[in-house]
Formats: sequence, structure tokens, C-alpha cells
Amino acid sequence: MTAAEYGLAQKTNVPLLNKIVELRADIARKLGYASWDDYQIEEKMAKNGATAKAFIQSLVHDIQPKFEAEIATMQQLKASETHDPGAKIELADWRYYQNQLMRKNYSIDTEALRVYFPYERVLQGMFSIYQSIFGLKFEQLQAPYSWFDGVTLWAVSDARTNEPMGLFYLDMFPREGKYNHFAQFSIQPGTRLADGSYLRPTVALLCNFPPPANGAPSLLDHREVETLFHEFGHCMHSILTRANRGRFSGTNVPGDFVEAPSQMLENWTFDKAVLDTFAADYRDPSKKIPAEIIGKLKEARVATIGTTYRRQFSFGLLDLALHGPRATGARVDAQTETNAILSDVFFPVDSRTAFVAFFGHLMGYDGGYYGYAWADAIAADMATVFEQSKGGYLDRETGMRLRDEVYAAGSARDVTESIEKFLGRKQSNLPFLKTLGLGN
Repeated sequence: MTAAEYGLAQKTNVPLLNKIVELRADIARKLGYASWDDYQIEEKMAKNGATAKAFIQSLVHDIQPKFEAEIATMQQLKASETHDPGAKIELADWRYYQNQLMRKNYSIDTEALRVYFPYERVLQGMFSIYQSIFGLKFEQLQAPYSWFDGVTLWAVSDARTNEPMGLFYLDMFPREGKYNHFAQFSIQPGTRLADGSYLRPTVALLCNFPPPANGAPSLLDHREVETLFHEFGHCMHSILTRANRGRFSGTNVPGDFVEAPSQMLENWTFDKAVLDTFAADYRDPSKKIPAEIIGKLKEARVATIGTTYRRQFSFGLLDLALHGPRATGARVDAQTETNAILSDVFFPVDSRTAFVAFFGHLMGYDGGYYGYAWADAIAADMATVFEQSKGGYLDRETGMRLRDEVYAAGSARDVTESIEKFLGRKQSNLPFLKTLGLGN
């Protein structure tokens, strides 16, 4: 994001945002809440705006040393490039120097890695892993209905009892007019019917992986493999539910938790034991990804994570500040309020600009941006159960516990209880801080 882009649409949108925030505050008061964020967060894990704000503020403090160290390294690069020993990293150039830092110290030819990730092999490899750790069986069916040629339908059943669990469609390659991101969508949530039978869930996974071309298979980059493991985790969450009501089944959980189970599964794609089960050069399957390359991927993952998260934390805090307690009739100046937070938490911004004028999360995710970091903290903690198990990320016993205590429960019970039953203890933020390069 450049400094110029921070002024996008501000003349039109800032007055509208001011009015929206004022109306939200008024609505919250009329509903008996102290603030809009209290209203929005009440049914989430954080329960209220104060808890969410305290969580983000603590992370801002904890990550400060890592953030400062990364900026110092970037400043050295800028000083060398500009021949100015006093050069400072500004809002307009932090991404450039972040990329320069990655190229200099963590150079990985991501395009060359594609040969290890042919789509079909990755898909089947992921299927094998998830079938094993969750005790499942996947079977491709002839779809009675499909919205496009090439969309496939799969049935999921319990590997031990053969009980049908649900269905998922795969729509994996781009085409004109198709939704152009990566996501799982529910078609039918799991629901207990009046006669006692269970209406099994059906979901669709929509992705946009590079299609096969010029006689070569579809080849994914590592980030796309990571995305596949994540999004299919949502499918598992939806399909393995046993909640009696669709409102509480599968991924119908609090918004500050819903990403955690899938976020956790991204760790699988950085583990050599996992990757060796499917990642191989499609031209010579005997060739696996060298351990040193996987090590580089792990190092690159955290190299500038302090800067990335400080930016995210600034967004979370400005969202909570806009939607926090306000006096009756108080006028809102969203531009001034949020620019001050961005300048304090991330990089100084020009007071004439207005990032909030095009911050889309304020519409539809208002009072909820903190949830990304909240879920990341839970995901990091849950991953430790696999990491400390005998079989690591491929441990069947741990996978079944995840299935039974988290996926099956949905939000039919308090998700905090589900998390703690899976962990076998109270939740901790320490593993998350470790993923940020802090602590041991």
C-alpha cells in the first residue's frame, strides 16, 4: 500500500463512514450496549470490545522487539541503497525493503518449487493425510448435478464404521465469471431431522489453481499448497459435524474462532515428514524437496512477520476504536482517529490521507478484525498438540481428538470448552508468540 493509495476515495467515503459509525453507536445504545463492538462481539469468544482490545494491545507490546529488529534491518538496506546513513523506513517503502530483505537473506526460487507440487498428486496426498488422521474414507461419485464440467463430487464416510459423513464438491480451476478467490461454501449444513435421522452436510470448495497447460500438469507453488490444506480444513470442519442444529454445525462457530482449525493445518505444509508423503518432482518422483529448502521456507515465514502483524494489529485497533464507547451525540472524525492509531502502531501516515476510506472490513466485519489474530493464537496453540505427539503432524490419535472435540462439536457447546478438551489444558498465547519469533 503506497502513501497515495491511502487517500483513495476519501472525499466520498469518509463522510459516509463518519455517519455509519455514529449510527452504529446509536443503535448499540438503543439495544442496551455500551458500544457497537460490545454488540458485535457478545456472541464471539472475546465477548466484548474491551477484551478484544486488551488482547491486541498486549500483542502490540510483545511484538515490539521483533518489529524494531526487522525495521532496523530494512533501514540498513535503505541506507546502503540510498547512500544515506540516516535513512528511515517510511510507509511508502516498507514493502519494497521487506521484499529486498527476503531476496537478500531468504532467496527461494518459488517457481522452481512448483515441479514438486503437481496438483493431482498434492490433492491425493492431502486426501491420504486427512483420511488417515481423521479416520475417514473419500470416494469420488458421479455427480447427479454439477454447475460446470470438471467439477467433481466426493463422498466422505467413517473408515471404521462406513457411516456416511457428508459430501464435498471440488471446483478447482479458474474460468470466466467464476468467483476468483479460494473459499469453502456450505450448500447444506448438518442437521438432525425430526425423525432422528441426520441430514448430512454438503459443501463446495472453490479454488483457482493454475490449470494444466502445454502438456504439463497443473503445478502449484508452496503458498497454493498451504491454501489448499487450509481451505480443505474448512471442508472437514463442515463435514465432520454432529451438531443437531444447522445453526451450530460445522463452521457455524464464533467468527474469532472459525479460522483457527484450518489455520493450524497450514503447519502441515512446512513439515518434511508430511511433504515427503506427496511432494515430489513430477518428472522424477524419486526426488523430494531437500530439507534445506524446507528450512528456508520456515525461516522466510517468520523473517518479516513482526512487520506484517504490526500492520494487522493496527487495523484491529482502529476497528475497535471506531466502534468503541462514544458519548451520545458525539461526532465522529474517522480519518483523524484512525490515522493516529496507524501512526502509533505501524508507520506515520500523512494526516491528509484516509486509509479507512477503503478499508472494506469495516463493512460486514466491523468490530471483528481482531479475530484474525485471535484465531491465529488458538491455531498455534492447537498445533502444539500434534507437534508434541508421537506421530507429529501425522498422529492418528491426535487427529481423532481434533475430529471429536472440535470438528464434531461445532458450536453446539462453548468453543472454549472444545479447545480445552482438545488441548487437555487451558489455552495459552505462548505458542503464538513463538511463531512470531519471540520466546523459546
